[in-house]
Amino acid sequence: MLLYIGSEFSRAIRSKEFRKYTLVILIVSILANLSIIAFRDYVYGTNDGTYGYNIIMFAGGFFWLPYYATIFVADMLFGRTYPDPYIKDRVTKNLRRRHIYTGKLLASLLMMALFGVLTFVIFIATSTIFQMSTGSLSADVVRDFGVNVLCALPLLMAGVSIGMMCLFCFENKVKALIVFWIITIVIPRIIMLLGAEPISISFFRFVKDEILLTPQFTTLQFFASRDVRQIIISSVIYIILSSLIGLVVFRRKQIDNVPASLEREMDRKRKK
Repeated sequence: MLLYIGSEFSRAIRSKEFRKYTLVILIVSILANLSIIAFRDYVYGTNDGTYGYNIIMFAGGFFWLPYYATIFVADMLFGRTYPDPYIKDRVTKNLRRRHIYTGKLLASLLMMALFGVLTFVIFIATSTIFQMSTGSLSADVVRDFGVNVLCALPLLMAGVSIGMMCLFCFENKVKALIVFWIITIVIPRIIMLLGAEPISISFFRFVKDEILLTPQFTTLQFFASRDVRQIIISSVIYIILSSLIGLVVFRRKQIDNVPASLEREMDRKRKK
């Protein structure tokens, strides 16, 4: 299993998608700093509101954007085609479907953690360059941004897990993407409607207040308050639920017209 996780992680790092995602982080970091400079020079005319800590506050308010894009991180580990459990090589020869799913999921969570580190390094590096003249990017500001990244990371990992579930549930990636956005965008809006006044159904009110990841389209649940306990609890719930659903679907999936039940029988015979 560890060999499989390492193999998948290594393959994803070498992929074009990884380089593209990293490039997007760099571009967004540069644009964020340029927007601050534009406000300084053309809107405010002063340095007020354009210091390093303002950039960090500005960035923290947009962590919902990578959440809606977490399926692309999951897709890096999922692969170009639907995983075929019948293809056996040095890494997958003793792996069953549950091992394949779990391996890809864990590798994708590691990838999300890596992107968290890359985001921190790239954003701080670019902000340091742009704020060199003001000298306003202090150690406290850097630490605050690090805390922001750490607080958002479990929620982003939950998004990756949901994305992996969708990719395993649908062989067509367009359908998987649509369902992912329905789960992360449309359904939360419905829950908010049913849980708020005047409808205020108790179950939906509980979900809205306790475990909903996006109570607003541009807000990650509990991120603003830095409620680490609630962040971890809600993230773990979504990771477990989505993993169970994705694993059940994959175990029952018929691939190349061979039923999953027949595959399990073949595995038992090989072991004998």
